[in-house]
Amino acid sequence: MSAQPLRRPRIDRGFSLIEAMVASVVMLIGLLGLAGLQVTALRSNHLGKRMAQASLLAQDLVQNMQVWQYADARLTPQAGAAPAHTGSYSDTNHADIAKFWDLQNAAAPTSNVDGSGVTFDFTDGASGAAQVNQLAANYGGVLSPVDATLPAGEQIIFQRYWNVFLIDLNGSGTPQGKLVQVVVRWKEPKLGYRQVNASFYKYDPSGFNL
Repeated sequence: MSAQPLRRPRIDRGFSLIEAMVASVVMLIGLLGLAGLQVTALRSNHLGKRMAQASLLAQDLVQNMQVWQYADARLTPQAGAAPAHTGSYSDTNHADIAKFWDLQNAAAPTSNVDGSGVTFDFTDGASGAAQVNQLAANYGGVLSPVDATLPAGEQIIFQRYWNVFLIDLNGSGTPQGKLVQVVVRWKEPKLGYRQVNASFYKYDPSGFNL
């Protein structure tokens, strides 16, 4: 019989301390990345919720304005706005109108992103327009939601602003209607102020033969 080779005894080796520490660091890096993704997801969900609420508030105001009388004081261009909205426009994309669509990221909506000053005709808030507090307690639509956990003065989450521009599309010198521009703004944590825009055209009923 041939001699069997001698086998060395098997020695099980565990992880060294350095290997365990490296593995822990790799795992922590992965967990930190996952936590960052969760924070980003929460912020995105919050922003999406606020944008949906702001859009509903804008559409709510538009729907109510459509049944207001054409001569309602809240649908009258204000000389105190900047630029003054007392003239008529033949272009609904005129610079005086377009500059309100993109405002600076600041608490007061008084500047366009290019730095030019603006003042809205109306707001439902206490400041920021030529005419303030224009949606009374008996307003038939939806009021801005309130968050009692926020500091005093910031508990009303959204503020609505609107402008009214007389429109003369055929150049007759007599406006045929009004372009109403609605902006809803709110403060988004870590991102600053955001806004949702809407607009509609209101015909002058006196121009129709019924």
